[in-house]
Amino acid sequence: MNKVAIFVKDFQKATNISEKLSNLDLEISFFESFSKNMSDYNIAVVDLNEKDFGNTKFLSDLKSNSNLFIIGYISRIIKESHDVFKSSGCDIILSNASIIKNIESLAKRAIK
Repeated sequence: MNKVAIFVKDFQKATNISEKLSNLDLEISFFESFSKNMSDYNIAVVDLNEKDFGNTKFLSDLKSNSNLFIIGYISRIIKESHDVFKSSGCDIILSNASIIKNIESLAKRAIK
C-alpha cells in the first residue's frame, strides 16, 4: 500500500487533504517534525508556510533520507521562494487555494 506523510499543522487543512487522499486508498500519517523513518513513504505533503517545514534544511533532509515525491504548498508563489523550495527538494509547489482541488490528481501521478 502506498503511504503519504503529511506535514501540516493547520488541522482543518490537514483534514481536507486527508479526506481527498482517502479516496485513493492510501495510508496517511501526520508528522509534526522530520523523521528518518520515511523510507516506506511515497508522497509527502508539506505546508511551506510553516517555519518548521518551509525551510531548505527540512526539505533537503526529507528528500535526502527518502525517495519521496514532495508536494509543497504556499500562500503566495513568488519566483525566488519557488526556486529555493524546488532546489531544496519539492517536486511540485502549489498555492494554498490549489492544494485541495489538485491533491488527488497529483497523488495519482506520484504513485504511478
